[in-house]
Amino acid sequence: MRLQNLELMNFRNYLHEHIRPGFSLNILNGENAQGKTNILESVYLACTGKSFRTIKESEIINWQNDFSLISCLFESAGRELELKVLLTPGQKKIKVNGAPVRGYPLGWPGVVLFTPDDMVIVKGSPQERRRFLDAEIGPFDNRYAYCLGRYQRILTQRNNLLREIRDRKRDSELLQTWNEQLCQYGAQIIFFRLALLKKANPVIRSIYHELTGGLEELSIRYLSSLKIDCMTSEQEIINLFNAALSAAKNEEIARGQSLIGPHRDDLVFLINKKEAKVYGSQGQQRTIVLVLKLAQMQMWHNEIGEHPILLLDDVLFELDNARQKALFNKIKENVQTFITSSTVRDIGAGDGLSKKLFIVREGKIIKSEKEV
Repeated sequence: MRLQNLELMNFRNYLHEHIRPGFSLNILNGENAQGKTNILESVYLACTGKSFRTIKESEIINWQNDFSLISCLFESAGRELELKVLLTPGQKKIKVNGAPVRGYPLGWPGVVLFTPDDMVIVKGSPQERRRFLDAEIGPFDNRYAYCLGRYQRILTQRNNLLREIRDRKRDSELLQTWNEQLCQYGAQIIFFRLALLKKANPVIRSIYHELTGGLEELSIRYLSSLKIDCMTSEQEIINLFNAALSAAKNEEIARGQSLIGPHRDDLVFLINKKEAKVYGSQGQQRTIVLVLKLAQMQMWHNEIGEHPILLLDDVLFELDNARQKALFNKIKENVQTFITSSTVRDIGAGDGLSKKLFIVREGKIIKSEKEV
């Protein structure tokens, strides 16, 4: 997939700007707080229908105006797609070739993003790794988002009921109905996660093995709050879930919260069988995140036959020369890439990539030029 044209109106610090990206490597160069990341945000929002920087989309609208407009022209599967995102206070309208759309505007994410904040996938709390599963691995199964949304609504209502039972405002027998629904959707989420990780693991292991010259092995282990051992069906997980809820009933009521389910699960990254969060170096942890992003790109290509757009926000020089070279070797000319950086020194040097440079200053592209 390629972005052919990008036009912004009243988007953050851009009043009106038009960009024609290059086919392969696009470098957004400028000092901090000039608007480089805003360009990435606009591409991400167009592809996914949401921002990676805020849930308050009104913040995106330039403060001097009352609307923001992103207009894109994509080339995908041999056809052109005109996509527009109109933001007004409290409202978002997305159209593809003039037709309103919901969810992923292009039918799939179409983009892979790598920012310094992604280090929390390895170093952060279990919540960050669950977010990675839900937002970046989950979309590979189109049923995942629906089940997750249902589960989260049921979980909220069950937690409210637990607190009311604790405060003797409701009867504990009412829990059974919510338990059945929690088990049904929770088991589906766990089953989907295990199936998706089973598909992703060989790709992740292969890329990590390649990037480390075969000196290190990476494996991922799913840690469930249920005692899952080689589960083969959703029904087995449901049965375990039900039994665990029965055993934890008194403690859950006392604490007023659900203590078991996919909302409590975690991932562990192991390098040569040692936990990367505890024993991995900064370089190894960065490499894991890079591998996860490269694996996403490869999996999307395997899934639908297209490469997603790659967005790299100020992360390139956190990677050593060997990792940078491995990255550019992976993307080659197949992946349209956008990189933000305060310097253009040696970006993609010697890798045979066609490059286009954009100079960003105070919400304006003041100069763009082709590089050989």
